Amino acid sequence: MVNAGINKLQLRIAVYGLIALLTVIFVYPFVLTVINSLNPLKSLPTLLPTAFNWENYKLAVTMIEFPAFLKNSLIICAIYVPLTTISSALAGFGFARLNAPGKKLLFVVITSTMMLPQIVTQIPTYILFHKLDLINTFIPWLLLGIGGAPFFIFLYRQFFSSIPRELEEAARIDGCSTPRMFWTIFLPLATPATWTTAIMCFQWTWGDFITPFMFLKEANYPLATALATIGYTLPENPKVVFQQPSSAAAILFMIPTIAAFFFGQRYLVDGIAAGAVKG
Repeated sequence: MVNAGINKLQLRIAVYGLIALLTVIFVYPFVLTVINSLNPLKSLPTLLPTAFNWENYKLAVTMIEFPAFLKNSLIICAIYVPLTTISSALAGFGFARLNAPGKKLLFVVITSTMMLPQIVTQIPTYILFHKLDLINTFIPWLLLGIGGAPFFIFLYRQFFSSIPRELEEAARIDGCSTPRMFWTIFLPLATPATWTTAIMCFQWTWGDFITPFMFLKEANYPLATALATIGYTLPENPKVVFQQPSSAAAILFMIPTIAAFFFGQRYLVDGIAAGAVKG
């Protein structure tokens, strides 16, 4: 018994030690970015802070058109996130509660697209929108949002499938139509899945720099694309890059996604757990 207790204690120490090590590995790049964002301008990156130069954050929003790029990011998210959330909920509801020929096959086709890397469909999508003369507009995000997203459709379908059939039958007896039943009964019950979809969709859209790089010109870039392609350089010598304002801009860029995660952390856990209840 004593040896068993010692072995369990050693195992627990080893597990917590591994967790602590992984925490340091994953957190330290963020800490290093914060440290570098406060170092004096033109200084080399350091492992420990050497100063607290908050002027770098002012330079981060003034050396490039930071407010304009931020506005573009907000516009894209305001278009894509609500549309994707609602359209995915509608599709998930249809797959879970409605009967139609070929429904199972179509659901398999949609979920199988999750195995395709996004970059595989980027060029065909670009060609399509180019032929429609929609390049350098925000309309592609409107059309993509209306189509929903396979992962979120799957999440909603799993959630709606777990709702008891008796609730739907009672609504039918009371004369509730299918659209009304979706908006007044099923969607309110799917609040965890809705928050999960909205938060994850916002984080993906906010951090996506490849799609805007292909579809938009520099004046309409969102913040992610601008920070990845423009950079903080001397106007007379673009090869000279200022790392400190760039690090400060990266910190400012991360604030919305970090805030969204901590605000909706409970909903993320509930939504993913609820989506895994029924296959």
